[in-house]
Amino acid sequence: MLGIKKQFIKNMIKLEVVSNTPGKLQIYVAQIKKVEDEYKRYETYAQKAITLMPGINNIDVDYDKGILTINYDPNQVSVQKVYNWLQVIIDVGIDYYDDIKAGWDMQGNEGENVEKVWQKMRPVLLAQLGKLK
Repeated sequence: MLGIKKQFIKNMIKLEVVSNTPGKLQIYVAQIKKVEDEYKRYETYAQKAITLMPGINNIDVDYDKGILTINYDPNQVSVQKVYNWLQVIIDVGIDYYDDIKAGWDMQGNEGENVEKVWQKMRPVLLAQLGKLK
């Protein structure tokens, strides 16, 4: 069942390249527009995940336009590798969907609970990063 659920969620998260210039990748993600204000505070975890890749300098999220801008060092990492990394993060995030949702939904120390999920996901992401070509 998880396979069907994962595929359904993955099909909903479409990444569309808007602009690709050396050192700057802009991607349209329709779901960004739908993020509720209460969950925007967890953006730092997405940024932590993306910047695990050496060569990615910073990320900017435009919630109104649904645009994710990734500034990277083209001498250190290729745009294709950055794009592939985003796909890996989506896959791992979907694998941990239930844990993430539980961390968000818990009353009281939700920040602490989300941090625990991040601590579980981080080594998995690092292992996947080591496998990227």
